[in-house]
Amino acid sequence: MKQGIRFFVRPGTFINQLQWSTHHWVILTSFLIISAIETHVGRSHAYYQVFADYLSLRAGIGWDFSLWIVTFLKLSFMLVGTFVLASCIWFVGNLFGRRTSKRVLFRRLAIVVTVLLGAYTAQHFVEPFPILAIASPALYLWALVLAYFALREQFALNHVETLVMGLFALLLVSSSWHFVNHVMESAARGALVELAKKPGARPNGVR
Repeated sequence: MKQGIRFFVRPGTFINQLQWSTHHWVILTSFLIISAIETHVGRSHAYYQVFADYLSLRAGIGWDFSLWIVTFLKLSFMLVGTFVLASCIWFVGNLFGRRTSKRVLFRRLAIVVTVLLGAYTAQHFVEPFPILAIASPALYLWALVLAYFALREQFALNHVETLVMGLFALLLVSSSWHFVNHVMESAARGALVELAKKPGARPNGVR
């Protein structure tokens, strides 16, 4: 309960105490839940249906099972991608500040990424829940606040160094998301072209 209060009123203290946290499963579970929701409602969901059609056609397996495989791979790539991004931030942060535990950084950044992903996911529910039009930007702002304290506490940086590291982390995350979306769109277009060449093949994702 105290940790939940600190999350909102004393984010710096909350982030700092993550180095002694024993509730690692709570952090991971929260991230997985938000990731799963984003996978099923995100703007890329239509691409997963196309990939499921393509996999079903090429491998001769059921479409539902193909969609399950595609969704599982999406979540796996998200976990691996988050690990790679956190490793890059840890490497660069060690150049600026003190060398610290990578495990502690992962705990701190897991919270930041979960809030950031929650803000991104909330945008897809704005139409049925207009209040999320305010909540989503607020979550983005709060993710930036948590990221600032995470980097400052992790590497013992001053304000200027923290801002530089934060800018690097922001560019790294945004550029990687943009690159992944671009690759996914290109792959989906290629899959649609191949599906169109197959006689009688009608994408299940097309209604």
